[in-house]
Amino acid sequence: MSFEELELLQAGMGRQTVSLPDDSDHAEVLAETFPKMEDLYGGWLLHKATGGSGRRKLTVIPPEAEGYSVKTLRAQSGGGKATFYIVPLQEILDTSPLPPDSQHFSKMPKKTCYQCNEVMPLQMLAIHIKTCRGKSLSDETDEEVRENSFCFIMMEMTKHTMICPICNKDFPQQEIAVHASVHMYMEDVLRFLEQQVDTTTEFKLCVDREDLPDRGILQWQRKKTASPISALKVVYIGEAGVDTGALKKEFLTDMISGIENRFFEGPGSQGKNPKYSLTDLDNENFRTVGEIIAVSLAQGGPAPAFFKEWCYRFLCTGEVDFNVADAQSLMLLADGVINCGYTSQIKLDNKENIIRAIVLHSTTRLIPMLQQVRKGMELYGLVNQMAANPEACHTLFVPGKIIKVNNHAVLDCPHFSEKGTSRERTERKIINFMQDFCQELEISVEESHSLGVQHVLQWLTGQSHIPILPDEKRHFKITCMFDHDCRERLGDHSICYPVVSSCTRTVTFPVQHLNTYTEFRRIMSEAVRYGGGFHRV
Repeated sequence: MSFEELELLQAGMGRQTVSLPDDSDHAEVLAETFPKMEDLYGGWLLHKATGGSGRRKLTVIPPEAEGYSVKTLRAQSGGGKATFYIVPLQEILDTSPLPPDSQHFSKMPKKTCYQCNEVMPLQMLAIHIKTCRGKSLSDETDEEVRENSFCFIMMEMTKHTMICPICNKDFPQQEIAVHASVHMYMEDVLRFLEQQVDTTTEFKLCVDREDLPDRGILQWQRKKTASPISALKVVYIGEAGVDTGALKKEFLTDMISGIENRFFEGPGSQGKNPKYSLTDLDNENFRTVGEIIAVSLAQGGPAPAFFKEWCYRFLCTGEVDFNVADAQSLMLLADGVINCGYTSQIKLDNKENIIRAIVLHSTTRLIPMLQQVRKGMELYGLVNQMAANPEACHTLFVPGKIIKVNNHAVLDCPHFSEKGTSRERTERKIINFMQDFCQELEISVEESHSLGVQHVLQWLTGQSHIPILPDEKRHFKITCMFDHDCRERLGDHSICYPVVSSCTRTVTFPVQHLNTYTEFRRIMSEAVRYGGGFHRV
């Protein structure tokens, strides 16, 4: 987040997502979202950018005779996907900060400034700590002065050290602003990695989709004439698809999933440890795993959110740290503790001995594997980013916080026929079938070998995850089209399957073959299970 964005955020402005119901007064909703609009008396108009992620010239959105309507705004935004800019006509918006206890900040996470003890939104601390000089003496009572006198003496003795509210480490007061600028958010880290990709050259792989991840790792290692720092391009053997993005993402999706199952072990919900394999270590397969993880994060693949906490901490620092165990986690790890050679009673009082047994075991068995993974993750400077921003990267590697795919992800942008026609009614019925199908998959996802919504998303787009790269996430949508004329075009036939264009994220449903939900479920299940290849150009 830039300084300008933080400044707008403090003033109650900046980027906000606004929901406008059909019967709402958009002016009231905007005034509620942006408090300082209530003081605008000179009029305002909405503008939008025609592209370039908001960096091109803004064009005005013309209002109707009675002003802006929700219908007009929805049409101009392409179904709610565009960014609008509010531009005053005769006034300059006041960018002075709102008070930290303003209702506008009620839903934001908050932290306490260690210098002045003022509670404020986390996003505002980066600016606040640059100017905060602590609580003034005039604001304190005599009793508070006596209680805090020792603190002031200590601050003088330590040359006015301050505690960073993000990492809780001490820094000299004159260095705290520079240090705070180092901290980044997850989107900033991903954007940095994306910018390190050399788009002028290609790292091209030709692989068989039936033998991943082993075949993919082998071809990756044999590619001596190019570097994985380049833009990844994938060709699947026996398929005609040309990689404009979708093939690469499907390859990375299958590779990350295959790597998790092939090279790591443990319960998925609690994170996994690397498998002990001297053969893979000698072949430097774990280093290749690290490179693939870096490429996946930088080039639109899924996040490897399957590492145990201690593994993630090791990848960040290169050192083992098990000083985060509590009684519950020790009991959850009982089997692993016993396997490490610890034979006494497992309880919190014996924590130090248990940790020693775990550290000794992991150092002799698993650390070499993690060291190789870490070496591979030096690609794009990923390890340095993790070391500097461990909290920002935590979500990408440890399970529990990555947004899971649900039915909303595949029901985004249907293109209906003219409203009120029989075609439009049929198309809405098919969209309802699609919603029922995805919700049914969500319920049955725990059954063995059953389809899940993530499989439907991968069939549609080449990836089974919600995009993690900021720009891709912002523009991610799936377009649903409808084919009413397949019999007229192809003659008499008994079945048609939906046609998918993964590169444009478009699916076209054969309307004449989807009259009932039973037909829809059968055809969709077969299409998702057996129609994963890129055979159309």
